[in-house]
Amino acid sequence: MKSTLCASLVNDPFGDPGMLVQFLFQKRALLFDLGDISPLSNAELLKVSHVFVSHTHIDHFIGFDRLLRTFFGREKTLTFYGPKNFIKNVEGKLAGFTWNLVDRYEESLTIEVVEVREEKLIKASFRAMDKFKLTNKKEFELQGGVILEDPSVKVRAVILEHRVPCLGFCLEEKLHVNINKDRLEEMRVAEGAWLNELKKAVLQEEPDTYSIDVPFKLDGKAGMKSISLGQLKEDLVDVSPGQKIGYVVDTVYNEPNKQRIIELIKSADIFFCESPFLADEESRGQERFHLTSHQAGSLAREACVKKLCVFHFSRKHIPHRERFYKEAEAAFQGALRTSTPPSTTN
Repeated sequence: MKSTLCASLVNDPFGDPGMLVQFLFQKRALLFDLGDISPLSNAELLKVSHVFVSHTHIDHFIGFDRLLRTFFGREKTLTFYGPKNFIKNVEGKLAGFTWNLVDRYEESLTIEVVEVREEKLIKASFRAMDKFKLTNKKEFELQGGVILEDPSVKVRAVILEHRVPCLGFCLEEKLHVNINKDRLEEMRVAEGAWLNELKKAVLQEEPDTYSIDVPFKLDGKAGMKSISLGQLKEDLVDVSPGQKIGYVVDTVYNEPNKQRIIELIKSADIFFCESPFLADEESRGQERFHLTSHQAGSLAREACVKKLCVFHFSRKHIPHRERFYKEAEAAFQGALRTSTPPSTTN
């Protein structure tokens, strides 16, 4: 089954990092990083329900004001995720504006902020009707790196090193569970709410012995029959895997980061990975705590991802766009690394 998610970069590869993931059959989107978001329309932004900020360097967070301006005055809840000190960062942003007229608005925006630590999540709320004062600060256990899970998707995060904590993300679409309508008719089974129970049981991985009451229509008479989940899956259900999307920016290539990234994005359908420097600039990458094109390709190869998309190129290399793609792809495909003449553009 075709994925219901569509992931795309907000800017060209030399612009601020950012990825928009749209749900094709819902008026909903997820936004990864908040740099320059001017290419996105207000209509696109208003679909955003959750924002995942890797860290608060300006090229990853300057778009907060635009997003706030778009949502302000609407009865919506917008949830942000970020690394250590993220609640303070958002509180500082909100404190930079004067909110003395918020009582004149009939609808009020709520901002939920989730700070990701090694073993816990710290959550806080800011409501427009309260002049965006910090409230409801609580701590929760972080289990398996999962920071968001709903019926459609699951998002996991890892903490990477960029001189400051920087989050890497992986978005996993839940299984696609479809009912074979032709088989329903053949079995003379009536449609109804029980089909939602069936789908839910499959998604929650209930045991095959789990029973569901199924309505039948035989000889013009209605009846109920208890059937095992295992039998229903065999007779009626088509299950296909969802899409897995990795997103990693602004981190240094070292063994701890490497292992965390590979575990995070393993077998992803597509891996969006930063690559500010060319393959012959490893020492510069280490100094700036960024990846090279070759390192991005190597990570993708070791993680066995299906497709690699490199971006966040250094603007000094604008004439060498294709080199980033070729070097990354060569490492991804396992080609032997060859010496490349150093760039002369500054």
